[in-house]
Amino acid sequence: MRYEVTANKTGTYTNTVTVTGDGDLSVSAKAETIVRQPVLAIVKDAPKTRFAGRDITYTITVTNKGDGVARNCVVMDSVPAGCTFVSASGGAEPVAGKLSWNLGDLAPEASRKVTFTVKAQAMGNIENLATVSAICAKNSAKAVTAVEGIPAILLECVDEADPIEIGAQETYTITVTNQGTAADTNIVIECTLPAEQEFVSASGPAKETVEGQSVTFAPLKSLDPKAKATYKVVVKALKAGDVRFTVSLKSDQLKTPVGETESTNIYSDK
Repeated sequence: MRYEVTANKTGTYTNTVTVTGDGDLSVSAKAETIVRQPVLAIVKDAPKTRFAGRDITYTITVTNKGDGVARNCVVMDSVPAGCTFVSASGGAEPVAGKLSWNLGDLAPEASRKVTFTVKAQAMGNIENLATVSAICAKNSAKAVTAVEGIPAILLECVDEADPIEIGAQETYTITVTNQGTAADTNIVIECTLPAEQEFVSASGPAKETVEGQSVTFAPLKSLDPKAKATYKVVVKALKAGDVRFTVSLKSDQLKTPVGETESTNIYSDK
């Protein structure tokens, strides 16, 4: 005779069977069974914020909190949407965007750790779920990273005809490039002419205002990532000298103005 039961919790179970017969015959036998259970805990760590284009490294820690061996432990994860795979511990490689690590058997109170790194390409909240499973045990944990953009402004100023003689005109070309991952807003360009020059004209994506030796362009509402804005300032040489044409840029996102200086040699042809 055979029958099966299922244990609802861990512990030591004793089962007694008794056989009786006529004439007050009786005999008993006992069987003791110890029930253990693996209990998998999983923790997933990731940075709270990252800028677009930077790496995000996930650290997944699995611990057997039970009193039984967790057999055939496997950790599963995936490359989040908006990210590209960089590397993983243990030589794990994504298959159809999925990553897996075979941890083998995990004894009670034992821990194992795996990591993988992705590059964030898109802005927004990146949510990622890791799972661990073994015979009679499983669990999951998630991590959320906010991916943000940041403008990165490159300011360049070049004179077109250095050196120049007194009475000639010089054109300064000012280029603003957003090398970052977010738009820069309300960009203001201000130029300061040396005393040896006088203003002639200006052009660009915004209207200029001239006050003495200062030329200020109205705010450029927005400059998208990887976009450029070009300004030109034309001046006339009045006196000889090794002069400096100065450009300053400020915007909503820049805490400190960006500066650039271009030297021009003015000479007398007499």
